[in-house]
Amino acid sequence: MTIREIQQQQLFRLLHTAQDTEFGQQYDFKSIDTLEEFTGRIPISFYEDIKSRIESLKQGKENIFWPGKVNKYAVSAGTSGEGKHLPLTDARLDADRSFMRKVVLNYLKQHPNIFDLWGKHISIPGTLEKKDRYQIGEISAYTAQQAPWWLTPFQLIDPTKLSQLPFDEKVNQTVTKAINSDIRVITAVPSWILTMFKEVLNKTGASNIREVWPNLTLLVCGGVKLANYKPHLEKLLDKPDVSFIETYGASEGYFSFTDKLAKKDMKLVADNGIFYEFVPNPLPDQDSMAVQETVPLWDVKPNTPYAMLVTTNSGLWRYALNDIVEFTQTDPPRIKVMGRVSEMLDDYGEALYAYEAEEALHNVSEEMNFEVGNFTIGAILEDDASAPKHIWFIRTETPLHRDTLNTLSQKIDQELRKINRHYAIRRESSALTQPDIHTISQQQINNWLASKGKDKAQGKLPAILRNKQDITFFQ
Repeated sequence: MTIREIQQQQLFRLLHTAQDTEFGQQYDFKSIDTLEEFTGRIPISFYEDIKSRIESLKQGKENIFWPGKVNKYAVSAGTSGEGKHLPLTDARLDADRSFMRKVVLNYLKQHPNIFDLWGKHISIPGTLEKKDRYQIGEISAYTAQQAPWWLTPFQLIDPTKLSQLPFDEKVNQTVTKAINSDIRVITAVPSWILTMFKEVLNKTGASNIREVWPNLTLLVCGGVKLANYKPHLEKLLDKPDVSFIETYGASEGYFSFTDKLAKKDMKLVADNGIFYEFVPNPLPDQDSMAVQETVPLWDVKPNTPYAMLVTTNSGLWRYALNDIVEFTQTDPPRIKVMGRVSEMLDDYGEALYAYEAEEALHNVSEEMNFEVGNFTIGAILEDDASAPKHIWFIRTETPLHRDTLNTLSQKIDQELRKINRHYAIRRESSALTQPDIHTISQQQINNWLASKGKDKAQGKLPAILRNKQDITFFQ
C-alpha cells in the first residue's frame, strides 16, 4: 500500500469507530467521505479547546471523543505550559505496544544476536498516581507497565514499583543496584542517563562506563533530543559498540523511531492508529495557526518546517502538537524534530525560533571544534540606557574560558544574522546588542527542574526562558 492508502485507511477507521460518540455526532462523522470534508468540518484543536470535555471524562462521562469510558490519562510534563491530561484508551495503549514491538524487531534485524541483551535492563519510567475514578501519570510509566512478561526477569528493578516512587529515589535506587550488575540495556530520557552515568562514575571511581558495565549494548532514549546529549554520553561510555535508538513520542502517542542506527533521522510510523496532518511554516500563536492550511502526510515536502496535527485512537481530532518537524525524505517518510512551535523568542521583534538558534550553535561549535549539549536563551533589558540582549546558557562538560565565550558570542551573532532576517535587522539597527554567552552544567539544569517541580522522567529544559527569575537562576 502507498502512504496515501495507509493514511486514508487510518482516518476512515477512526471516523467509523467514533461515529456514534458525542463528538462524532456533533460533526456527523457518518457523512464524511473525503479528506476535504474532514478538514473543512472539524476545526484544528488545542488543549484549551477540549479541556472541559476531558474534565467530564475524568468525572466518569462516557462516549465523548471515543467509545466507552476512559480511566487512564497521560500528563504532559514537557515545556509547553502546565500539565495537560490527555486520554489514554485501550486502543491507544495497544498501539503503543505495537510501536514498541516495531522498535525491538527492527533492532533485532540489525543485531540478531539476542544474547548481547542477555543481562539486566535499566528502565527509569515516570510516575503514576491513582485518583478516585482514574489513573494519571507520564506516558513512560504506562509504557513500562505494558512491557511484555518475558522481559520481567531481565529488569533490574520492577518498573511498576519504580513508577510509584519520587524521581530522585528512582534514580538513587537504580544506581545503587546497577553498580554491581551486568547491565546490557538502558531505557530513559538522555538527560537522566547522563546524570546516572556521572553518579555511577562518582560512586565507583571508574574513568568510564565501560569499566563498570563492559557488556552495555543498547541505549533507548526519548523525551528530549538525543543529539544534544549523544556526544557527551559517548565520551562517558568510551565504548564505541553501544547502539542508540531514539524514539519520538508524547502523551498523544508514539510517532517515529531510529530504524537505521547509523542515521540521525527517524522513520515515521504511518499505520499505528494515527492520522497525520502538517502545517507548513507554522505561526507561533494558536489563533493564527488554527486558520493555516494543512497538508496530509502524502503531500509533505522535504526541508520545510511543519507543525504536526494528529487524529488518534485515543479520541484526539486534528489536535495540534507543539513540535516542529522536517522531513528528510517523504517515501517512506523520515523526519527530524527541530524544536517547538511556541519556542520563539520575540520579546524585541527578533522572531527567533529555537531551532534557528540551535542551527547557529551547531555551526559555530563545529567550526570551533568543541562539544555542546542543550541550551536555553532569555532576553533582558538591564536598564533604560541599554539596548536589550539575548543571554544564552549552554550545557558543556567543562566551563569555557571567557575569551572562548566572547569568540563564541561573536560567531553565533554572525550566524544568526545569516539565518534570521528579523534578528539581522534588529542587530543592524542596534535594537539588540551582541548576545551574552554562559556555560551551565547538567546538575544546574537538574536543580532548575527541581525548583519548578519538573524533575520527572519527561522533564526538560525549555529552549526559551520567559522570565527574569529563570535567567537569574542560571547566572
